[in-house]
Amino acid sequence: MKYFLSILGFWMMPFMGMGQGIGPVGSIHHRNSEPPNLSAAIVEGRLVLDIPISAMDEPILWTRIDDGNRYDYKQIRFRKAGDKIYMEEHRIWSEAGIWIPLNGDRKLERNILGVFPIIEGSKHGYQIDITDLLSDPSLGWYYFPDGQKAPELNELVGTKQLDGEVMVKFHLGISKEGVNYALSVFFSFVVLSEPMEHRNFDYRMSFWIEDYQEVRSNGKVILGSITRRRLEKKFKDQDVSVPIEPISYILSPDIPEKWRPYVKAGIEEWLPAFESAGFKDAIVVKEVDSLDQWTEFGLGNSVVKWLGNQNIRDLEESITSSSVNRVVDLRSGEIIKSDILLGSPITRLMDEYFVRCAPLDPRAQDYPFPDELIGGLLQFLTAHETGHAFGIRDNHYGEHSYPLEKMGNSIWLEKMGHTPSIMSYARHNNIAQPEDSVPPYLLLQKVGPTDHYYIEWAYSEFPKGLSLREKENRLERIIRQQDSVPWYRFINAEQEILGPGATNEVVETDDPIRAAQLGLKNLERAMALMPTVNQDQKDNHRVERMYGEALELWNDTMRNVLSLIGGYEVFYKSANQPGEMYTPISWESQKEALDFLMEWAFDPPDWLTRPNFKTKIRYSTYPDQVLTHQQLLLFELLRPKRMKRLEHMQTIQGFEGILEAYLNDLQKGLFKELHTNLGHVGRRKQEVQLTYLDRILDVIEEERKIYEAPKKGFVHSDHTKGLMMGNLMDLKSGIEKQMKRNKQMESLGHWNLCLKKLDKLGME
Repeated sequence: MKYFLSILGFWMMPFMGMGQGIGPVGSIHHRNSEPPNLSAAIVEGRLVLDIPISAMDEPILWTRIDDGNRYDYKQIRFRKAGDKIYMEEHRIWSEAGIWIPLNGDRKLERNILGVFPIIEGSKHGYQIDITDLLSDPSLGWYYFPDGQKAPELNELVGTKQLDGEVMVKFHLGISKEGVNYALSVFFSFVVLSEPMEHRNFDYRMSFWIEDYQEVRSNGKVILGSITRRRLEKKFKDQDVSVPIEPISYILSPDIPEKWRPYVKAGIEEWLPAFESAGFKDAIVVKEVDSLDQWTEFGLGNSVVKWLGNQNIRDLEESITSSSVNRVVDLRSGEIIKSDILLGSPITRLMDEYFVRCAPLDPRAQDYPFPDELIGGLLQFLTAHETGHAFGIRDNHYGEHSYPLEKMGNSIWLEKMGHTPSIMSYARHNNIAQPEDSVPPYLLLQKVGPTDHYYIEWAYSEFPKGLSLREKENRLERIIRQQDSVPWYRFINAEQEILGPGATNEVVETDDPIRAAQLGLKNLERAMALMPTVNQDQKDNHRVERMYGEALELWNDTMRNVLSLIGGYEVFYKSANQPGEMYTPISWESQKEALDFLMEWAFDPPDWLTRPNFKTKIRYSTYPDQVLTHQQLLLFELLRPKRMKRLEHMQTIQGFEGILEAYLNDLQKGLFKELHTNLGHVGRRKQEVQLTYLDRILDVIEEERKIYEAPKKGFVHSDHTKGLMMGNLMDLKSGIEKQMKRNKQMESLGHWNLCLKKLDKLGME
């Protein structure tokens, strides 16, 4: 026993040091009574875990993280049976009042992860050797690396005892594609305290549910807890109080010093939102000169990490996004740790802003942008990811109701922003026009009124002694603000884009078509500026990259307008709320959207398809990004689910015959050259028309294989096929008549190719 204790002390001492003054938070900080702490030591190359008797059968959070910066976590329990200790993963009882299934299996109550002989020697608990568990890929870790084991490279590096947490660092040997390496992995064990008070999930509010990998809500009421940070008032009698423990973030020293103030400001943008929930100074952001790995990966601290590294070739462009890595107590939905991972390339942030706002912001007309503007973009990015760290999902709100006429109004933009939430993918304001003279700082997306509303609902604390019914009533009153404030409404677009309020990468307003027209004006202006910002370069890589970004914005704009067709205005409601949840977009607006697409998507302007710099970046029509976007937009216009929505609309008064009218207008618009310009069809339009014929013919000839109602959204109905068949018959007849009537008809080979395809119909 003395030998074991001396080794334990020896292994603990070298790892005590950095981060000891940074206290843990949440469920691993025990205010009322101190739950027992586990400890660990490396003995003769083996990892020995010491479990106090008082920790047996208690819920323990076991986490794993490697170089991928993604946390895996399980709630486990240790159970003694005879001379053995069982490590078990149990299904979890949610404070919402329901069992959370284990591995998605409703029948499974426990999963035995390991059985260990008890090592003699501990007076206060049980010692077990868990070494082999650290390299076992069969435990169901979600982020376990691919590749073969290389056990000869496995190595136990050290252990660390923190306040309420014991950590282990391990090198996992991996052999993959001819490369052998040791992956650094950190494990952590924490005996959990009592769960915090949960808040019930509500499908009208865009929060993750506690077990978000297993459950998706699509307009259904699911019993569960939302994910949120633990935040409690220090002074219960005050309307606005400082918290007992603020939500704390550490800025990694890897963040370049000049960007740290902007990253910090992005997090602190949320401070006023928490005041809406009754908390003053709810967030603390700490800067440190150094950060050891134990502090970085320990559960007691949330860290903002910088994933960029410009010293490795192409790495900046290969990392394409930022995200949040969270650890959640599934019992209550408490977010114990939420690291913010900043991985979006600065060049991508600049390009996105340039194609939207360069005509409105002189700072964006010279590359690279000045530090002030780059910092503003990093602040916007950080603010968005911080919202995820508080439990809010990427969102589609009712920004479709934001007034178009306010997008160039500086007074409105100062107070309300050009989009109601930082959590939407609206990006920056490309609808304001140069003559509006909007100050450039108002073009950036920021924390908005809907974000305040969401924090109020999720984080407001109830007075002591309030009944459950009164708590529910208070939360319902907050939700019902959506009755009068449409941009508070949430739209779940995971399964299907139901309307313009559920699209990405564009600024949503109450007039999508006019907004698209204004946005395209700025896009044209930005395209004209591209050669200027590339003139000091030795090649044309920058302008080629920016042109690709411009085409993406054009495509996203087209998709936003396209969503009007077969689209609805969505307003999720409880059973006792009056009115409809799904209100069809008027047929007039849908027809206007189709006309717009015929002009801008399928006959795009030369300034987009043939800019004056294109000869410097292309020597061939391959690859043709514009054509690819056009073909995909065409598939969207013919998507089975869109047809099913139009079929349903036909049963609503005022929408009779809408599907037939739509298919007729779509075909006439795509083949308008048949009756104009002597039948001349441009190269790209020819491929669009033939793609349309291929797709319709595939639909008509598709054999019936699906009978289950839920799966029929992925196939066209016989009713739609019949309408399509009639349209193709009319088209074939029309082509033949025009060819007979007009002996000088241009693009004759193309029209004959169309007829050849249409001959597959077997019509006389």
